[in-house]
Amino acid sequence: MLNLGHGYLSGLFRELAAIMVLLLFVAPVYAQEPVMVQVDRSTPEGVSHFSIGVTHTQPKWEDGNPQAVARAKELLSTGLKYQNQHLMDWGTENPEPKPGVFNWESLDQRVALMRSMGATLVITLCTAPGWMKTSGDDFPRQTGPDSWVDDRVADNHVKDFAELSKKVVLRYPDVKYFQIWNEYKGYWDKATDNWDSVRYTDFYNAVYDAVKSVRPDAQLGGPYYPFDGPKPKDWPVIDYWFQHKHGADFVCFDGWVAGYPPTRARDEEAKKMTLTDYFGKIATQFCSRTNLPIWISEFYGGWSSNPQFTAANHASCYLHALQSGVSVVLLWDAEEQKWNYLFTSTKTAEGGQASPHFQVVKIF
Repeated sequence: MLNLGHGYLSGLFRELAAIMVLLLFVAPVYAQEPVMVQVDRSTPEGVSHFSIGVTHTQPKWEDGNPQAVARAKELLSTGLKYQNQHLMDWGTENPEPKPGVFNWESLDQRVALMRSMGATLVITLCTAPGWMKTSGDDFPRQTGPDSWVDDRVADNHVKDFAELSKKVVLRYPDVKYFQIWNEYKGYWDKATDNWDSVRYTDFYNAVYDAVKSVRPDAQLGGPYYPFDGPKPKDWPVIDYWFQHKHGADFVCFDGWVAGYPPTRARDEEAKKMTLTDYFGKIATQFCSRTNLPIWISEFYGGWSSNPQFTAANHASCYLHALQSGVSVVLLWDAEEQKWNYLFTSTKTAEGGQASPHFQVVKIF
């Protein structure tokens, strides 16, 4: 028997995953005769510590039809280990609308939702109340070339955000994992045409020190780096963080297999299948720099209007990530309107049904 979470990743699993990709992608069109495959199960390929989770965002799928919601919750509780929610935005309101005035209701509700499914809990410490940020906006524009511009925590309010982070980790003692910020949002330096590695790392260290001072058991990760390529200029930014961080319990990044913005075009499916080693290649670079667990904070595999293709492409992406030493991947939302969706919309009683992609997730 294979323990896919912590047991041996044997030749069987490797071949099974490859066969699954082939069947999901090709069988609906080309399969004519049964295929017999022999697999050598006697030699382990390695040890897997690979888990898949989900980040809850704006869609309030949990407020849908009760039957569909129950079905969706059952899927998430049986198929995924980790569940993540951002401190503010992406489904939650401002927890500190004025200095010293707190409103925890929406974050409490999301944490309770994750608890109800027996998840391993994660909170991403992002974004911040507008009064702390250079933009002054609670919920900034999130699309277009000017999205998230100047949305970092202002230097004179870094201590305020660190104090807010301390309150978060004390309020939810059963939340073990925390990611510090999201995709360097607001930390772009126009002068160097690159991310402001110094300012972000100073911010990260302030939050790290504050949280560890009250919750030494909390597991903190960064830099939640947004890859777009990747490109040579990425690694100096990441290496600065490695060299100057006060500590970390895991490292994390995100990226898109086929670039951003995503496309569902069927005529790009073949190209997307050639790119499934994308996350594995990045993880290998991280492994050359650290022995810390590697997380993919937002995992965007290739997707298509054909859900069978989306499942097949993700299967190959997951296999490359697993073999490259990745510990955790987080999918961005679970409901149908998102790219990596795991279940159909919960708006009707017939909703909350597993997608082909969910079947792949459960296998892994």
